[in-house]
Amino acid sequence: MKLGGKQLTAVLAIAGATILLQAAAVAVLTAPSHSAAPRHAAVTAPACGNAHLGLPGGALVWASSQGDGFAGGMGYLLEITNVGRHACSLRGVPGAAVQDYNGHLIGGKIPASGAGPLVILEPGATAHFQLAMHEPLIVCAHPVDGDLLIYLPGQQQAQSHFLGAGACPGLRGGGTLSLEAIQPGLGVPYYSF
Repeated sequence: MKLGGKQLTAVLAIAGATILLQAAAVAVLTAPSHSAAPRHAAVTAPACGNAHLGLPGGALVWASSQGDGFAGGMGYLLEITNVGRHACSLRGVPGAAVQDYNGHLIGGKIPASGAGPLVILEPGATAHFQLAMHEPLIVCAHPVDGDLLIYLPGQQQAQSHFLGAGACPGLRGGGTLSLEAIQPGLGVPYYSF
């Protein structure tokens, strides 16, 4: 098929626009969120305090999205939003535990770690981290069901996440939890950064 000059120009314009749109979409998906991006080292913010639904004013762990499943468990993305009126900072890997329905920890607490990037959260900004929950029957013969607790770095008081978890007595985190460092921006399920 032979194309005339105007037809060839139109085809090339459509192809060029398609390439530019794809490049723009990739740039948007891979660009870090500016609202939660780390600031210049000279600018600091106090550590984020815990917030609860009834007590706003700090960092609230509020959402989880089921991410990738794997043999023997499931991955989750958890979001942390600054619900306060001032910027605050987070650094590291959150701690976690599983609490039984009587309020007792199953096993022990996995302590938070300060290893990770410094994330400054402006008011309303969100960061995220990944959590893996391993199938407790792989770890022990008699797991106990309970609720997930999250300890933000620098905080001693846990936030109940209302996400059910099984755990094994006598093991830190019930032997079933592993967490990664807090990262700036919203987490996107099924998307690797």
